[in-house]
This record gives sequence, structure tokens and C-alpha cells, in this order.
Amino acid sequence: MVAASAVDSMLKARGLKTGTLYARIDQAKNEHLITPEMADWAHEVRLDANENRHADESVLMPSIQDAQRAIDFAEALGQFLFVLPSRVRRGRVGANNGAVPEPRP
Repeated sequence: MVAASAVDSMLKARGLKTGTLYARIDQAKNEHLITPEMADWAHEVRLDANENRHADESVLMPSIQDAQRAIDFAEALGQFLFVLPSRVRRGRVGANNGAVPEPRP
């Protein structure tokens, strides 16, 4: 559940603040903030968290592997949304003697 909350917080930090988590994941995909495969993984994390949050007795408790998969996705999303873009910006500035290059048309 905490991993799904982290996913939610990261999407909100990138400006996707309205609607459900489901809608924000799809919006991130449609705006090319994440890949379609990342969106699929995000939905899996979201669904796993829903199952546990609703405490349905027919649903098995998550395994260590399930938890690790959710954590792995949250870490990958953080890298993709925040770390990688920052590294690209720094690399581009360094390659242009401190000037930020103009985007290409």
C-alpha cells in the first residue's frame, strides 16, 4: 500500500493531481511521462494495494516477492520521473559550456 501511495505522490509532484490514481497513471502514459509498460506495472501495483487495503479474506496476504516488486517499481518510477531527467539536464548543460540548449522543433 505504501508503494502505491509513493506512486501517487510522485505523479502528483509531476503535476498530475486530479482524478483517481487510475486516471493519473493513464494520464502520465498519455503525456509520455511514463512508457506504456510502466503504466501497466503501475496499475499492477495499484491493484495489489487495493486488494490489501480492502482486507478481503479471500485474497492472500502479499508475499515478500510481491512487496519487493512494488518497491522495485516505486524506485524505478522515481528514477524515471526525477533522477534521469535531472541527469540529462546536467549533462546537456555541461556539454554546452553551461548554457541550456534550446529544444529542437
